[in-house]
Amino acid sequence: MDAIEQDWRFAELVALSWIEPDLSIRYAQNPSQVLAEFGLHVDGDGSTPDLPPAPELALVIEDFAAASAAKACTGCVGCKIAAN
Repeated sequence: MDAIEQDWRFAELVALSWIEPDLSIRYAQNPSQVLAEFGLHVDGDGSTPDLPPAPELALVIEDFAAASAAKACTGCVGCKIAAN
C-alpha cells in the first residue's frame, strides 16, 4: 500500500470517528486494532497517531422517511410538462 492510500484510509478513519463516537472511543482504547480494521499498521516503535478533534460545525440530520409518505408533488410546471 502506498503512502497516498494510507493517507486516504486514515482520513476515512478520522471522518468516521467524528460522526461515530463509538469508533472514537474504541480507537482511544485500542488504536492498533482500529488501525488494522482500516488496513493500517502501527509503526515499528509502536506509536499511533492521535485522532484530531472533530470540528465545531453545525450538523443537522433530517429524517426524510416520513416526508416520503406525504405527497411530495406540488403540481409544479415540471410535473405538468412531464405528464404531457
